[in-house]
Amino acid sequence: MGKASEEVGLGRSAAKRSVNSGSRNAWRDPDYLGKYGSDYHPQTRRNNLRRWMREAVCESEELESDWEDSLVLSLEHVGSLEAKWEDLEVASVCSSTTAGFGTASTASDFGWEFLEPTTPAPSRPCAPKIDLSPWQAALRRAERGAKEYAQQSGHAESTGTEQSQRRRRYKRVPVVEKTETQKLADELKSKYQVSLHYDLPSTGPTTPFEKLRWKFLKDHANAFCASLSCLYLGCGRKWHLKPAPVAQAVEDRFLSACDRAAEGELQPALHGTNESNLSSIYSRGLLIPGEKGNGVRVVNGSVHGVGIYTAYLKDAALSWSYARGVSRPVLVCGVLDPSTRKTGPDKSSSLVTYTHSARIFFKDDLVSPLFEASLDSIPASAASASCTVPKPTVVAPPRRILPPDPKPKGPGPRTRLRPTLTILGPRPAVTISRSQAFLARRAARKRQT
Repeated sequence: MGKASEEVGLGRSAAKRSVNSGSRNAWRDPDYLGKYGSDYHPQTRRNNLRRWMREAVCESEELESDWEDSLVLSLEHVGSLEAKWEDLEVASVCSSTTAGFGTASTASDFGWEFLEPTTPAPSRPCAPKIDLSPWQAALRRAERGAKEYAQQSGHAESTGTEQSQRRRRYKRVPVVEKTETQKLADELKSKYQVSLHYDLPSTGPTTPFEKLRWKFLKDHANAFCASLSCLYLGCGRKWHLKPAPVAQAVEDRFLSACDRAAEGELQPALHGTNESNLSSIYSRGLLIPGEKGNGVRVVNGSVHGVGIYTAYLKDAALSWSYARGVSRPVLVCGVLDPSTRKTGPDKSSSLVTYTHSARIFFKDDLVSPLFEASLDSIPASAASASCTVPKPTVVAPPRRILPPDPKPKGPGPRTRLRPTLTILGPRPAVTISRSQAFLARRAARKRQT
């Protein structure tokens, strides 16, 4: 079986075969203890390894119990006798150099005194002592090293903390709290790619008109920016939104109208105009053409009457079609719509006329521009280049030249001569084929018969 088999036992299959004696019905015998014997642990490699492992575990448990029962000096006891240890080290040095064997106070004397403090310590030559000095010295050195390490680590930690704080002090950037206007500008920039140019003081709007305009922007900015962004971004240029610099008289006129209006009448509306009209609109406001000799004339017609035409936010393309100039300005207006107080289907009145896409106001006080939406200005170089460079002419692609068609192949050289037959007779000689000659001969024979 080999040396390994002798050491660890038989294999499992060999043990089964060797101990299985008798018939298979031997289990009927009440005295039969089984094919593995009384312990049911055959001497196989597996069971031997299990037994050895179990014995090793039991032996380790016994060693642990013995170790727990033995006397172990704690660090607390050693710390209480710190002064004695110092004397012990001095005494041990003196005993090794100058003192005699019987009179020196060594580590072993100290250890014995610690173990049996109530009984007087026997002299060294008379009784054996448990020499604990190496162990005590090791504990002493460990404790001293621990204290030194704690001091060094504490100093290193404090130094590292100071350095990290110093580094953080230099690297830390002061966090600037954004104002409410900046937060709204960032939101509109991320949603609709519009640049909001609205600078308010840190304390907020101060005048009543600025307070009204700021509240209007917070309530309706997302609505009119969503409808205008698709139009302006289609031009491929950036677009901006800024407050309309209207005159003080226009502000006072609209504020007095708002004081007379009911709550909820202030609504957003759009008004497209020519870029050249902005200065007049900001100085005098939106006026009804020809009223009170204001000098404003009708430009784009008056199908629904002479008034101030404004488009709903959902129909921003209507105002966009009337925006003229390089910047294509569209005025975001605040309008006082009295139809909010009405519930019937016919909401038109002498002040306002309603269509499916526009509202026409017949009173100047009800409309005031609050913001101006416009395109980014074109650089001068680009503008001059666009004026001088002509439109590119469309050049027809060159005609495709196809290669000439190949000549058809002829019948080729006639290398074989066709068999012919010449018939002589009263008629002139005629060259005929072999089949025709055969038919001619057969016809002649039939005539002879």
